[in-house]
Order: sequence, then C-alpha cells, then structure tokens
Amino acid sequence: MSQITADSTIIVANKSNNGPSFIGGVYLPPLSTDAVASLQKSLNDGFDYVVTDLPVLGTSNPVAGKARSDVTRLESKWWSTSVVGLVGDPPHWKQSASARESSALKTYPGVALLQALTSTGTSPRATARRKEAHAVLMGMMEWASHMNIPAVILPHVPLTEFNDGDAEDDSDDDDMFAVHPTNTKSACTDRPSTPPTIHINNRSAKEYARLLTTLATSPICTTSHVQLWIRVPLTLQHLRSFQLLLARCDHAPSIGCMLYVDSLLDAKDVPDTVRELHLFLGGGNVKAVSWDVSIFLKNKRGYPALSKSHQFVFQMLFGRLGRTLRLLVEGMVGEAGVNVPSPSKTLAQPIGQHGGGSSGRLHHLQYLRHLRSRPQLTKVLDSEEAIIETPYLDHLQSPLQPLGDHLEYQTYETFEKDPVKYKRYGEAIEFALEDGIEEGRFDYLGSTTTTSAQLKKIVRTAQGDDDDELFDDVDVDFGYDGEIVNVDIHRVTILVVGAGRGPLVKEAIDAVSRVSASWISKTSDRPEKRRQALYAKIIAVEKNPSAVLYLQSLRSSDTSWTGGQDYIPESDSMETNDKEGDIIIPGTSNVNIVGCDMRQAADSVLKYMVHNPNLRADLVVSELLGSFGDNELSPECLDGVQRCGILKENCVSIPQSYTSFLAPVSSTRLHNEAKSQSCHPLNPNEGPSGPSIGIQRALETPYVVRSHAASQTHSEQACWTFCHPHPPLKQRQVQTKSTTSMDTDVIDRTNLSAEAAKSINNDRCAHLSFQHDATRGVANGCGYGACDPEMTTVASTNPDETSSAPKTDTTTLVLHGFLGTFHSVLYESKDRKRSSVISIAPSTFSVGMFSWFPLYFPLREPLRVPPGAHVNCSIWRRSDRERVWYEWCAEVATSEGSEEVVMSTGCVHNPGGRSYHVRL
Repeated sequence: MSQITADSTIIVANKSNNGPSFIGGVYLPPLSTDAVASLQKSLNDGFDYVVTDLPVLGTSNPVAGKARSDVTRLESKWWSTSVVGLVGDPPHWKQSASARESSALKTYPGVALLQALTSTGTSPRATARRKEAHAVLMGMMEWASHMNIPAVILPHVPLTEFNDGDAEDDSDDDDMFAVHPTNTKSACTDRPSTPPTIHINNRSAKEYARLLTTLATSPICTTSHVQLWIRVPLTLQHLRSFQLLLARCDHAPSIGCMLYVDSLLDAKDVPDTVRELHLFLGGGNVKAVSWDVSIFLKNKRGYPALSKSHQFVFQMLFGRLGRTLRLLVEGMVGEAGVNVPSPSKTLAQPIGQHGGGSSGRLHHLQYLRHLRSRPQLTKVLDSEEAIIETPYLDHLQSPLQPLGDHLEYQTYETFEKDPVKYKRYGEAIEFALEDGIEEGRFDYLGSTTTTSAQLKKIVRTAQGDDDDELFDDVDVDFGYDGEIVNVDIHRVTILVVGAGRGPLVKEAIDAVSRVSASWISKTSDRPEKRRQALYAKIIAVEKNPSAVLYLQSLRSSDTSWTGGQDYIPESDSMETNDKEGDIIIPGTSNVNIVGCDMRQAADSVLKYMVHNPNLRADLVVSELLGSFGDNELSPECLDGVQRCGILKENCVSIPQSYTSFLAPVSSTRLHNEAKSQSCHPLNPNEGPSGPSIGIQRALETPYVVRSHAASQTHSEQACWTFCHPHPPLKQRQVQTKSTTSMDTDVIDRTNLSAEAAKSINNDRCAHLSFQHDATRGVANGCGYGACDPEMTTVASTNPDETSSAPKTDTTTLVLHGFLGTFHSVLYESKDRKRSSVISIAPSTFSVGMFSWFPLYFPLREPLRVPPGAHVNCSIWRRSDRERVWYEWCAEVATSEGSEEVVMSTGCVHNPGGRSYHVRL
C-alpha cells in the first residue's frame, strides 16, 4: 500500500476499495514522536493521517529538547495534509499532587500542562509553573504553524478549578522540573486520590477560554489557519463545559471539538446522551470523533466490535456529519495483542483483541468502515442527491432576485437532475387532466380518423416503448392494424409559466400522452367505435432570453413539441394553429414559446388568449416556489398571470397551494457564516475596494443553505398558506362593485377570474410559540431531510425503575436563528383520493428531492433558552409597490400560572426591509 524509499519519501499507492470511505486517522503512542514511522505503518493499513506529539522548543533540558529525525525525513506536503499535532505534557515534567487528584477522574494527554496553564494560584510556585507552561504551549503552537500542520488536539476543558501552589506543601517544589519523571504510583501513595467536585463553571475553565481566544485571534490561527481541536469526552459534563467554552470564545471558527469516546455507555444513559448530542452537533463545531481502543469489545471470532449503544452513537454521528467528520483511533495495544484498558476505568469491561496490520489497529479501522457501509448510512451519505449536495453543506447563498436575475445554464442543468420534483409534477398534471376529463371541462375540438396500428403506437409510446414489433402486445381491442378508427379530440390549453429550459413542458407533454393513451384504451359504447383523446396546446412563458433560445431549439428539433409533426416556423403563433383542416394526432401537444414577463400579456399569443375566452388556459403550471414557499415571489407572479385575463374561470393551478413553515435552529456554524458575510463587498462588481455589507445587514438577511452542522430543536410550525388561482368573483359581486366605481367600464364582467386577482393583498404575519420539547427535536436532525421517528423513541426519557421521581431537565438551548421550509400540494382531487405533494419540511419531506434547501433566518444575538422555557417567534411578510421583504423577532418566555413572563427578547430584524428585500 505504501513504502518509504531510500530517501525517506513516502509513496502511497492506490488503496483498494474497502467500501464507502471516510477520513480516518490513528495515534500510535510508541511512535508519537516519529511521524515518518507512524505514516508508514498507518498508510499501509488504510489510514489517512496520523497524530504526532508536538515538541517542546526553547529548552536545554536533555529530555524535552531531544531532536526529532522525522523533521528532516518528511516532505512538507505530508505535514500539511497527513499529520495532526497533539499537545501533551512536557516529558521533563512530573505530575503534581493536585494534577493527580484531578486526573483521578480521567487521564488524558496534556492534563499537567492544562493545570499549570489554567491554575488560579498566585504563589511564586504557581506563577513560575504557569509561565513555563505558557512558553511550552506557545512553542508547540509556533512549531505547528511553522510546519503548516492543519490541526492541533488540545486538552479538554477543566471540570474543576486548579488552584495548586497556595495550599500545597512546598516539598514538591524541588522536583517540579526534574529531568527524570518521578514514578507516579509511588508519589500517589502519600495522599488519597479523592475525585474533586465537578463544577463546569469554574475559574480554570474561564482561564482556558481566555487562552484559547488569544490563540484563535493570533497569526497561528488567522494566518497559518491552524485549527484547534479541543478534546471533549462523551459525557454530559464535558459536552456542556465545551458549549460554555465556545460561547466565551465568541464561537471562534478555528476552535472546534474532537469528541472522544473512551468509556462505556450504559443503555439507560443512551436517551440523555442522544438528546445532548443532538444539540451538541449543531452548537459544538464538531470536527472529529476519536474512538479509544479500550472501549472495543470482542466478537465471537475474536475481532474488535462496539457495543449496541456505541454503534447507535456512531450511526448518529456519521448520519449527521458523515461527509465532513474525521475519525481517529487512539489508545494503547498491549504486547500480548490485547487492548490495554484505561487505568481510570471504574467499570469492568471486555477488551478486544489485537488490531492487526502494521499499526495494530487495522481490525478497528475495518470494523468502523463496516459500520460506515451499513445501508442506514450509505443511503444518507452516498446517494446521488447527497453527492450533489456536498459542495453546498453549510454554505450560505443569497436568495434569488427572481424578477431581476437570470439563472445560468449550469444551474438549470443541475436542478433538472432532481429525480423526485418533476416526477411529482408529472403526476399532478396527469391527475388534473384525468379529473378534467371526468368533469367535462375540456372543449370538444372535432373528430379525426386514424388506423388501429397508429392507436397501438400511441399507447406503446405513452408506455415508454417505441418498438414497432411489440405493438401487438397491447392488451386493447383496436381491431386489425389497417382498420380505420374515429377519435374525438378534446383540446386542453396548458400554460407553463417560468418554463426555464422546458422540464415542465416535457412533463406536460408526457402527461397528455399517458392520459390520452388511457382514454383511448377504454372500451367505448359510442357508435362506430369512436374513441376519445386529448390534444394539448401548451404555451411556455419564459423571461430569460437565453432560456427562450433553448426552448426554441427544442421545439425545432423535437417532434413531440410540434404535435408529432415536423416543425414549421410559420406555426409559432396562436392564430395559425388548430385551423380547420389541420392534421391532429391524438395524444400529442403543440408548444408555443413566449418570451416575456408572465405578469404582462405583452406577447401576441397571450393577447390572443385574452380576447378569445375559449383559448384561455385550462391548466397553469409553474415552479416558482422558493425555500420558504413564497420567498421567490410566487404569489405575486401567479396573481399577475391571473390578472392578465388568460385563465379560464375553472382553471386549475399546479401547485394548488403552498404553506411556509418555521422552526428554531441551533448552529454555531451557520451563525459564524452569517457573521462572516459582513466583510463581503456590498456590490460584488466593486470588489474589495467598495463598502462592505456590514454586520447589521449580514445578520438581517435570510440565506438559502443546506444545513448540515445544525440542530433543529423543535418541530416546524406553519406560518401561512397561499392558494392559486383565486376563485372567481360571482357576477353579482362584480356588478355591486361596478355600481360604486367611478368608471364602470374598467371592470370586465366577462373575465371574473382576472377580476378576482386585482385586489389581492399578499402581506402576512404569524406569531408562533415553540413549547418545551423533552426530546430537543432530535427527530428533526439538522433541519433538512425527513424526520426520524426512531430517534424520538430512543431519546424519550425512560423513567428510572428504582426511582419514582422524574428526571429534571437541566439543558439550556442556544438558538442561532430559524429555518424556513415549505410544503406544497401540487394537485389534490376534489374527493381527496388522489394528490401529489412536494415538501422540504422535515415532517413531510420528499425523500430524494434536492431542488430546495431551507431558508436560514439568523438572529443578531443567539438566544439562550433555560430548561422548561419556550420560544416565541413573530414573522411578517411585508411589501410595497416595488419590494417584498420579511421581518422577524424572537423571545424566550416561561409560564407562571396563566401568565406568560418574557425572560429575554431580541430586536425586530430587517424593519422596513432596510437590509434585505426582493424586487418586484
């Protein structure tokens, strides 16, 4: 797999395909100061990176200053791509008594250094030790920056306050910087090792936050881009302490978390862990997860395996963050070939066998890859839509200006690959056509004659099979092939607005063909074997001139767009179509291309429809929906179409309705991304020299985003619903209105549909209350994708059988904004027996669809929601003659009896559309 050549350069061969891949690393303690040897062994086993101890610089101590040969043997490209640094205890230090007491809970690398750095002691001893520790740490970090190492693992946040030096006996001072470390076991015999009381809000934790903030704002992180991975053991206390740390560090993007799984997870603790982990994945800036070999069990064949509880944690972590999460295998493997359990374990546990391979951890890696290759994860991480979505994960995009911007060719091409959206649209059109036939809504155009062979071909084509040899397989009595058959033709006029490159036109053509084939195939009781079929007049309206050119090219080259006949340029106008004597093939469609704003009947084809009621649209089809349903001006556009007077009074719209939904979200990543927009130029054409967006505008703008490192904390709630078209006014209502009007001639009593859309107000408001959710909304995951009921079941609190008292909720939520989604009914029959729906709301998500991502409404200041409190959100959709915009605000409240008490509140965002709007 890999080898070290004579000049010590590592050559990596192509890895064999061991199933779905992920980025996996390993820490080999015996080789912790030799990155070359570590890489050689680990790459042979299929690992991608190694962890190496950072050296202690600037000391003459023979132990600390020992030279490293790997520095001269390894090229820079390996240091910058395949090595992660580890901040550990200086080898010339011994553990002090208080460090031993603190590590009685757990023993992790860097505990002694962490104690010295965050000690609150003021004695000369504590001061000297803190100064020495600071020099050691900065030397390590400077070296990591110098070597261009991408990330450094630092110790966990202190759970207790370090205050050594003031109350300590001075007898330890002489050996504090001893050349040879004192035997820890003998040193521990003089005093008992009593675990101190855990208090996550201690002064040492605040000292650590100050130190990390200094590092995060130094050139080490800002210029060299070194990431700080803080070790966070998978316990509730450590998870919460890291959340506090991030808040104190202002959620610096360079400070991330490396989850460390090194202890047993009892089944009864899984619900609490899952709930806490759900929130942590959104607010914890998780970069990696480390699995200690000591937690692996031994399966029947003697290979390492994880417990059911740990398997569930693995599935949850990689199901949520699998496309960006790094994996690490740590821990000692004994000489006899078994894992060495951590000395801090208080529970007996089985231990796994030797890991195999050059690194001794090959079997551990293979097992973790096996977990990653399970169907539950591959269908989430390796599907076609998942691959397409990957570049967009947590990447904020400004919403479209649909009436001012034109989509690019590649954008059309990407969205047309959606395997679900257009299938649902095709179903909706088909349902609407079938219902229209049953209700007799389509005009009788006349009759035509054809042969039985041609009818068979029509049916086979609708079924997707053009093989002439198979026509005889059609299970319909059409008679012999040469028999003449009469077919009555009914015309349906379909208006496709916002046609783009024509995917909806294609779906309409196919739906007409399928419905006609079904109608033709039905046994007819009419005389002379007269059968019935549809003929569609499709008008495709598109404002983008480049897309219009594409549509025209399709029409000139695809006979399905020209009624199954060769293209004739003179047939492009509405007036020249469907004339007496024209040849009409049953089940076909003729498409007219119109290049104009759909809200204005400026084109001759549309004007002709206005003045000829029988040619107005029976069906209007559009894909104008945005992430929040109406945020790309679908209401205004479709109302404009209706006002033009080109729809029949019984016209059906696809979609029929769409509902906007909103849900709270916790995501440090999204909030940081929103803040970073403030530095971008206000006008991209001016470049960096122009004015910047600014923090106010950046945090008062909603963004389209494929949420990933995020946690939706409550189930989404409906804000408002838009329905189309508006029902026509009754003749009596129009007459009443005309008698009070100054100019009665303005009102067209012959077009009640157009009149119904002239006084529509699309402003909306919603006041939502998200009550306390005991499961923290874990089933909703990152806010994008289908709900997972299994997560709700697992996260539900199981009462302790030995205690009658319920567990007290102690979790504080941190909300960074809201996610907007939508649910749209494309078509539903009047009897509600048939419907076609698309949705990105988690509770009704259309699995496999990727055309829309949620709309993120950021909060200028994150909201902290204490246990038991609830969140209120108000959102407004506002407009004037030129713009549409949203305003929103949120507050935290609690109930005291029948009265609601507001605990904290945020400001109204984007008042008057000062920061963001959509142009009409």
